[in-house]
Amino acid sequence: MKIIIIDTACANLASLKFCLDRLGFNATISRDLKELESADKLFLPGVG
Repeated sequence: MKIIIIDTACANLASLKFCLDRLGFNATISRDLKELESADKLFLPGVG
């Protein structure tokens, strides 16, 4: 399963990636449109 965390440049992306890694998922951080379109799951992190 291809999991991508959308790079919004305003959230703590590293914490979310670390959490997903600990749960056994291999997630990547990207803002590339082609990569986002090919993802099975997308995470849109926020602040707060």
